[in-house]
Amino acid sequence: MAANSTISVTELDFDDIKSSLKTYLGQQPEFLDYNFEGSAISLLVDLLAYNTYQNAFYTSMVGNEMFLDSAQLRDSVVSRAKMLGYTPRSARGANTQFSITVTPNDSPDSVTIAKNTEWSATVDGETLKFVTPKTFILTSDSGYSGNITVVEGQPLTHRFTISNIDSDKFILENENIDTTSITVDIEESVSDSTSVRYNLANDITTVQANSAVFFLQETTDQYYEIYFGDDVIGKKPSNGNVVVVNYRVCSGTVGNDISSFSDPSTVGGYSNFSKTVSSSSSGGAYAESITSIKFNAPKNYETQNRAVLANDYKRIILRDNGDIESVNVWGGEENAPPIYGKVYVAAKPTNGTTISSTRKDQIKTQLKKYNILSIDIEFVDAGYLYIVPTVIARYDSTLTTLSAGAIRTKIANSITSFETNNLGTFEKNKFRYSRFIRSIDDSDTSVVDNNTSIKMERRFNPNRSVTSTYNISFSNGIEEPISTGHITHAGGHSITSSAFTYLNQRSFLDDDGEGIIRIYYISVTNAVVYTNENAGTVNYNTGLVTLNAFAPTAYEGSYLSIFAKPKENDIIAVRNQILLISGATVRVIDDATSLVAATTITATTTGVTTTVIDPGLYPIVY
Repeated sequence: MAANSTISVTELDFDDIKSSLKTYLGQQPEFLDYNFEGSAISLLVDLLAYNTYQNAFYTSMVGNEMFLDSAQLRDSVVSRAKMLGYTPRSARGANTQFSITVTPNDSPDSVTIAKNTEWSATVDGETLKFVTPKTFILTSDSGYSGNITVVEGQPLTHRFTISNIDSDKFILENENIDTTSITVDIEESVSDSTSVRYNLANDITTVQANSAVFFLQETTDQYYEIYFGDDVIGKKPSNGNVVVVNYRVCSGTVGNDISSFSDPSTVGGYSNFSKTVSSSSSGGAYAESITSIKFNAPKNYETQNRAVLANDYKRIILRDNGDIESVNVWGGEENAPPIYGKVYVAAKPTNGTTISSTRKDQIKTQLKKYNILSIDIEFVDAGYLYIVPTVIARYDSTLTTLSAGAIRTKIANSITSFETNNLGTFEKNKFRYSRFIRSIDDSDTSVVDNNTSIKMERRFNPNRSVTSTYNISFSNGIEEPISTGHITHAGGHSITSSAFTYLNQRSFLDDDGEGIIRIYYISVTNAVVYTNENAGTVNYNTGLVTLNAFAPTAYEGSYLSIFAKPKENDIIAVRNQILLISGATVRVIDDATSLVAATTITATTTGVTTTVIDPGLYPIVY
C-alpha cells in the first residue's frame, strides 16, 4: 500500500476527518470503484472517523490541561499552580467579635472561655455554629470582661495512625475546610498521648531538618492533604505515631452579615454572662476560584510571596480574603502632601461598601508577614464619587410598538447595566461619556438621539455642633463659569448642594465663579439672600472644594451632597475613589412633536443605596 500522504489525523472536525479518510481510500487501487456514500464501507469510514475524532479531541484536552493558561479543570489548575509553589486559598469562615462580661457566683482569679465554645445563628432556616478559635481568659482585674473572637464553622478532628510514613496519605475528606483553622499534633502512639505541635510551613527558607512543620496542598475534589518533611526539609514523623488534625468546616459567605447570635448555656462554666456584638460577621468566603488561581499563582512565584510593590499587596489581599471584591493600593508618596514610609490600602467588600475596623485589623495582621519592615500599612475606607446624569432622549414612535413609558424604562435599565459593567470597583475607574450616551442610544432602536448632561456628587456627614474644615475632592477639573462675580443666584454656578440648615434658614451652597463658596437661602419672595459670602473655596483645576468653619445645625436626608459640573465629561477616579451612578433622571420626548411623552423617573442604580463616607475623616480623600 502506498505511503500515507492524505490522511490528516490532527483535525478536530468530524466531517474533515471523514473526508480525509475517504480521499485516502479512494486513491488506493483496491477501492477505485467504490461509492463511499452508498456502500457498506461508509459505516466503517464513519467508525474510523469517530474513533480518530475522539482520540484527537482527547489529546487536545489533555494538552490543554497541562498548562496553567489553558487548563479548565480545577484539579489541573491546582496541580499547575502547585508547581509554582502556590496553594489556593481555601474557604473561610466568617468571624466577629463579642464584648463579653461573665459574672461568677464565686471569686475566681480568672474565667477561662475554652476553645470551641459555641454560639449559633440561623440563616434562611440553616443553623450555623460560631466557635471561639482559641482559649480566652478573663481576669478578675478586668472585671471578668473582655473581647473575644468567634468564627463560623463546625469543629472536626481526624486521627491517622502512621503505618508507613513514606506511602501514607493524610487527606481531609471534607469540602469547605477553613485551612487557617488546621492544627496538627503528633502523638507518640495509640497508647502514648504525649504530643508535639507541628506548625504549617509558610516559608521554606526558615525550615530546618529538625523543624516540626507540616505542609499543606489541595488535592482532588477540593480536599486537602497534609504531609511532612523528610528529615532534610522538616522533621519526619515515625511509623506508629498518631497524626491528630483539628479543623473547621465552614459555610463560606453564608455566615456573613450576621449580628444576632444564640448563647450557650454557660461560658467558662458560668451561666450568668452578657455579651455585645461588636459588628456584623464578615470575612466568610468560598474557596479561591479557578480564574483567581490562574492570576495569583504566577504573581506569587514572581514576588516569592513578598509584598514590595503596590500590586503585591493587592494580590495578597485578594488571594487571602474572599470577602473582598476590589482593592486599590498606593504609596504615601502619591498623597498630597506626600507621606513617606506608608502604604495605603482601600478595599471594597463583596457585600456592602465598607469593611469593619475588626476586619481591617485582621487584614493588616496578614500583610505584616509579607511587607517590608520599614513600611506602615494604613487602611482607608473606599470613597464614592457619584455621577448624576440627566437624560433627555428623543424617540421615533413609528419605529416601535412600545409606549414612551416602556422606552423610558429600557433607557433606565441601560443606565443600570452600564454601571454594573463599567463602574463600581477600583479597577473600573473611568467613566467614558461617549460610551454612556451610546448605551442610551442602543437601549432601543426607536431612540434616535439623546441630550445627556452630568454632574459629579460627593456625600459627607458634617458635624452639626462643632465648626470644622472639610476638604472634599472631586479629583477632576470643575467647569469654571464663563461669567464671574455673580450677584444673584440666577448665574451659571458650577457648585451646588443639597439643603441644610444654617442660621435657622433652609440653605444651600454655590460658587461665585471666582473660586469662592457661598451660603444662601431663598426668601419668601424668592429672592436669593447670602448669609455667608466666604464659606470656602473651590479650585476649578484640581476639583478640590474646601468648606471653612462649617457647621450646619441640620441637613435633609442622611447626608449632605455637594454637586459639581465637570470640566470634562470623562470622569476618572483616583486612589480610594470608586465611581457609581446616582440619581439618574430620564425624560423621553416624541421626536415628531417635541412633546414630553414620558415623565421623569429615577433609574435604580447601586449609587442610590451606597453608604456615605465622611471625607473629613481621611486625608487621602483629597
